Amino acid sequence: MSVFRVLFLLLVYGVSLAAASLYYAVHTINEDLPEDLTKLLDYQPNRKSVVLSSDGEEIGAFSIENRRIIPLDRMPPHVPAAFLSAEDRRFYTHPGFDLFGVVRAAWKNFRSTGIKQGGSTITQQIIKQTLLANEEGDISDLGMSAEQLTREKKAQKYKRKMKEVILAVRLERELTKAQILSIYLNHVYLGHGAYGVGAAAESYFGKEVEDLTIGEAAMLAGLVASPTKYAPHRNMQLARERQRYVLGHMREDHYISDAEYTAALAEPIALVDESDLNHLASPYFVEHVRQFATKRFGNSDLFKGGLRFYSTLDTHMQAAAEGALRKGLESLDRKLGFRGPIGSVANAQRGAWTGGPAHPLTGASDETAALADQLLPEQRYGAMIVDLPKTGVGVVVDLGPKRLPLVEADAKDVRDWRGIGKREGQTAKLGDLLPIRLSPDGATAMLAQRPALQGALVALDPHTGRVLAMVGGYDWTASQFDRVTQAKRQVGSSIKPFIYSAFVESGRTPVEHMHDGPFSVTTATGVWTPANYDNKYLGDVTLMTALAFSLNTISVQIAVAVGLDRIIEILRGFGVTSPIPRHISISLGTPDLTLLEVAGAYAGIASGGRRVTPRFFDLVTDTAGHIVEDSRDAPLGPQIISPEVDYVVINLMKGVVQRGTARYALALGRPAAGKTGTSANYRDVWFNGFTSDIQCSVWVGRDDATPIGDKITGGGIAVPIWLDFMQKAHPHTKVRDFPVPSGISFARVEPWSGDPGYPGADSVWMPFVRGTLPARFLPAAPVRSFDELVPAPAVPRPPAKCGSLTCL
Repeated sequence: MSVFRVLFLLLVYGVSLAAASLYYAVHTINEDLPEDLTKLLDYQPNRKSVVLSSDGEEIGAFSIENRRIIPLDRMPPHVPAAFLSAEDRRFYTHPGFDLFGVVRAAWKNFRSTGIKQGGSTITQQIIKQTLLANEEGDISDLGMSAEQLTREKKAQKYKRKMKEVILAVRLERELTKAQILSIYLNHVYLGHGAYGVGAAAESYFGKEVEDLTIGEAAMLAGLVASPTKYAPHRNMQLARERQRYVLGHMREDHYISDAEYTAALAEPIALVDESDLNHLASPYFVEHVRQFATKRFGNSDLFKGGLRFYSTLDTHMQAAAEGALRKGLESLDRKLGFRGPIGSVANAQRGAWTGGPAHPLTGASDETAALADQLLPEQRYGAMIVDLPKTGVGVVVDLGPKRLPLVEADAKDVRDWRGIGKREGQTAKLGDLLPIRLSPDGATAMLAQRPALQGALVALDPHTGRVLAMVGGYDWTASQFDRVTQAKRQVGSSIKPFIYSAFVESGRTPVEHMHDGPFSVTTATGVWTPANYDNKYLGDVTLMTALAFSLNTISVQIAVAVGLDRIIEILRGFGVTSPIPRHISISLGTPDLTLLEVAGAYAGIASGGRRVTPRFFDLVTDTAGHIVEDSRDAPLGPQIISPEVDYVVINLMKGVVQRGTARYALALGRPAAGKTGTSANYRDVWFNGFTSDIQCSVWVGRDDATPIGDKITGGGIAVPIWLDFMQKAHPHTKVRDFPVPSGISFARVEPWSGDPGYPGADSVWMPFVRGTLPARFLPAAPVRSFDELVPAPAVPRPPAKCGSLTCL
């Protein structure tokens, strides 16, 4: 009995010593741990800031970590179930650490070479990824041998594991299981730059969490073990094997049935194309918001703070703007000529091309490496020439899924093409690749070469300055240079409405007669004699005719009459901040301005002569929904020119549309005003036009500022783009004219001569600032009172007396 007693006592003393040692170790380690768990109890991870369109669609995001916080109750049950089955099957029963899991992992690792399995619970993983994220730093060797260094690293690893366990137990006492699981599912890194299941669902599958299937949830859960190794876009076979492992555990844990298990394994997995992952809707707009927000709020709040920018962009208008600019640039590029094939398919590869997938064109050099299983109407594709008869005009191209003939005009251009420069003497041949797009009916193919030109379009609400649509170039992926906000280009005749404003302000009228002819101005560098666009002169013209036909000599004469200072003052008042040279040549639009500056200034004219400041968002809130900045009730800008002067100028600009250089815009079917612009040597073409609801500005040119082509004007190029956009994007409001200020008088005028008109098809009602109506419109002396206009009635005389008889 004494032997058993001794053994029992030794066991008791041994257990007591082990417990004491464990307590001492825990106490010692606990001294290095934080006293409270505020960092996790008030879990606030880095959150991406998002930009929302005016209709609530996310159009852009800024983040260091791509993370979307999704409440646990928004997730379908099979999503958390997949992660529990993959990472912590006893999550709801352990106190923070899983002793059975640790023993199992230790035994498996003991039987294998190296560490094959970890025993960390979900709670421990959270501790490791947050509170102990920097715990295993680099160890300085301090003269230690390799063996000593290995032992030191191992000791540090075990110490960190002890800390994990202690903190996990403490965390389990502070938070509920649901709270811990919610933190984990929103924090865990799942590869592809995605943190949390919300971001991963979008990055891999292009879905919201609510729409994830069982198979997709299992594939995401399988990524935790090794986000790179099991990434489906890298190795779908390994990803499927890991998915099978997770689904098997889900079935064993009774989260899914046998039927659901079988269906999930057979379920096809559709991944988002990697080229789409970096795509931004309205990229030029979003990038401008980023630059503005960085200056206003700083990088930390922008990339970590989860700000929400409620932008002014209208997605319908944006789509219309992108389509109109793309179509307009491609149309102009075609007028300038076919530039030749974009490549060639080798003889040995032509058989694989035929009947294979389509080849969407990507990148600035029109690469054909991308593949697609269907043909979309607006997409550009590489198409191989497969039929080029020696006689006739037909050309047939192979897109992969189908063969189509080129439209006749394009086929003729392809056959007539002769290379120049490095391609001197080359002609189109079988196997050459052409850039094409499907015709509207899908029965033929049309050439769609990448334009050598660039363009930009911006649309504003003229009353508030809200930027409704903005396109800074033909293709964001090829060029991120924003030609709306960054490119400063010569504005040409677009400047003339501001010059005419100063003239009308000085008391002149739309029927003022001026002489269009050679006109010279003496400057510091000599005598300057400007000419009209086509070197032709009209002689005696009215002010309204001069603006309608953009006569340069009249603009110069007006600038001389009113002085440069007032013209520059008006431009500055309307928000132009770029340098403006104090030289008479500004009367022909020599200042280099951004499209946004010009659009804002035109919006000022459209809004009644007030300054209008373009704005890109209405509201900014933080993660809690608190308002950070609110511009919805921004005060009106200052009055730059009187409403009456402004209304007369608008009417002159309506003449540009009705009978001048922008007549093509009449097809809109609404009262519209605007002004075309063409800079020297046809380097830039503009059109700035507006209705009572929306203002839109268009610019087209080359980035290197070389001439676009001979006789290329704003009326012929920019106006069709403007019209295409306005026809698709204009609000469906009641057709209405511009509001008339109180200080306006009207007179019927013959539009060409400026003489008093009479009721008829040719005469128009012309507005005048009250008090400026010319004398010829007042043939009689001015009427000063109603009595002068209508004689007073005669006073009746009393009846004559007739004695006793009544006078009859």
